[in-house]
Amino acid sequence: MFGLIKKLPKHLVLAASMLICLNLQAGKLSEAGAHKSIYVTEWAKLKHKAEIGDPEALFALGNYYYEPPKGSSFRQNYLKSAEFYFQSGIRGNASAQYNLAIMFHRGIGVTSNYIQSYAWFKLASNNQSLVAKHVNLVSSQAVETLESELTAVELVKAKELAQAYKEIVSNKRYRDAHFPEE
Repeated sequence: MFGLIKKLPKHLVLAASMLICLNLQAGKLSEAGAHKSIYVTEWAKLKHKAEIGDPEALFALGNYYYEPPKGSSFRQNYLKSAEFYFQSGIRGNASAQYNLAIMFHRGIGVTSNYIQSYAWFKLASNNQSLVAKHVNLVSSQAVETLESELTAVELVKAKELAQAYKEIVSNKRYRDAHFPEE
């Protein structure tokens, strides 16, 4: 084969090698384009699921805004993350309830609010989903800690808020839930 290449004029060898390189590059570009369209398609599916109220999709979007994947177009936005966690948590996602409680407790993206934190920890600690076992234990401990830290008046407010959220979750009255503006 190499003997054949030596016999061909240099410009034909160069042209042939350029065609081979272009074909290889075109293959890589079409693969990258195909990957990009798959990513866009998956993103569109996730966004659509979130728009129709799927708690897992809402939770995933909350995670993307909390800690954006490297190389993604997401920008870290804790407030958006908290809003997606709120929508997911009000639909019964224990992990979203727990994450939102942490955000309210520490003031990440939202104003620190121990009453809201208590309410969300309480929801997470009582969540009956199959994946909530670990969240239940940690949230229960947080509820006990907050009960000792809140004043009597704050504790009453926190328990009332937790009960209101629990009723929204159990009755699936998601439109009655509004993200706290404080």
